[in-house]
Amino acid sequence: MGEVTFGGLATGLPTDEIIEKMLALERQPLKRLEDKKVDELNRLNAFKQFDTRLSDLHDAVRAMHITSQVSAGKVQLSSEGAFTATSTGATSGSHDVAVVQLAQVQKSVSSGYASNMEAVLGTGTITIGSKTINIAEGTNTLNGLAVEINARSEELGVKASIINDGTDGDSYHLVLTGQDAKTSFTVSSDLVDGDGNPVAFDLSDVHSAQQAVVFVDGIKVVSDSNEVSGVIPGVTLHLNKASTASYAGTPEDGVDSWDWADPPQYDLTQMTVSADTSALKEKVTNFVDSYNAIMDWISSGYSEFGASKPTEAEIKDGAEDVLSDLVRGDSTVNGVKRQLQNILSSAVDVDGPFKILGQLGISTNRDGSINLNESDLDTALESDYNGVVTLLVGDDNAEGVMKRFNTALLDVTSYKSGVYAGKQDAYDNMSNRLDSQIERLEPLLDKKEQTLRAQFSAMELLISQMNSQSSFLTQQMSLLSGMSGKN
Repeated sequence: MGEVTFGGLATGLPTDEIIEKMLALERQPLKRLEDKKVDELNRLNAFKQFDTRLSDLHDAVRAMHITSQVSAGKVQLSSEGAFTATSTGATSGSHDVAVVQLAQVQKSVSSGYASNMEAVLGTGTITIGSKTINIAEGTNTLNGLAVEINARSEELGVKASIINDGTDGDSYHLVLTGQDAKTSFTVSSDLVDGDGNPVAFDLSDVHSAQQAVVFVDGIKVVSDSNEVSGVIPGVTLHLNKASTASYAGTPEDGVDSWDWADPPQYDLTQMTVSADTSALKEKVTNFVDSYNAIMDWISSGYSEFGASKPTEAEIKDGAEDVLSDLVRGDSTVNGVKRQLQNILSSAVDVDGPFKILGQLGISTNRDGSINLNESDLDTALESDYNGVVTLLVGDDNAEGVMKRFNTALLDVTSYKSGVYAGKQDAYDNMSNRLDSQIERLEPLLDKKEQTLRAQFSAMELLISQMNSQSSFLTQQMSLLSGMSGKN
């Protein structure tokens, strides 16, 4: 049961109120520690906001620090249907393409069986290629055979599945599929039933294994899949069907059609690869926006000098409550800002006409933010696209601007040693120290409260006793006074 007190009954004083005010004074050192912890957490959250903006800039930079990312060309086809194509860093040019044959894997299907779980295969062996599978009692079901084949798929070069065609009767079929377009396989069996009679295990080839065959500028190209890459550097062909034959040619037995003395002729698709200036322009614009988000965040910490912060209404509508004023003047923030500005304004010693971002229409404002003159950027992209790529990525002589940015941002955003990671470690250490001090003070305050309440209770008891004695003496004096009057 908690202690019951009757503060002020004897003295008439607001005892509880007096104790609370005295404790409030005693709690000041503890409150300072708690306030400091809150302040440090708010500062850490400010650095988190800073880190988020740095990471966004890093994402924008990473989209432009490798040649294949920057010079991703666009592909145009004179006709569609036979194939589509994508480009990543391909050199501009034009190529004639004809699809002669699609790649496909061998697929063989068994005749139907009444069940996939019953012993319908008998016992004996099934040979796939040169590998033998033993079929014994207890595992001589379609499902058991499929499990065995799949367990040895790397060795056998095939995979197995079971299809139910939905008909009444023998509806279960075992399907064997080759691992790639170069893998052909044969299947034979030596199965018997319990009486020694042969059990048929028949397979029909639905598809035979064949590689894709494509002619690019008259050169035959073969591929194990219908995704053909590496033929034209930076271009991947996605094959859909064979091109239309405009001339059938003269067949020869046992010879592939493209090797006939009089081969077929196919309609050619002209594939044109060109620089995708709009995609690169979008990436540069994204970089400018991300860079400005950092500078705007830093500037908002100096709102009394004209920098803008979100209003309360904007925050209620979902805008972030910017905390940069909590780290205003911080040496780490200022150091990162100077580092970014130095990279932005420094020239790079690459071959080509462009040495500095200012030549692409990027200029700096007094507050550290930057502007993009889209007209100047368009002119640079149209006049020398490769020169712009070299400025951003670099060449054998020097790193490009975006590579320099990427190196710097990798360091400052590292989850182990970056700006926020360092501040998080420092906060954790300080928080632990503050928690230890708070833990030491709280019991002392509890004890102080107990002491104060005990002292006030003792005072109330003493006053109560004195009041009782006073009342008794007053009563006795009244009695004596009355007796004296009578006498």
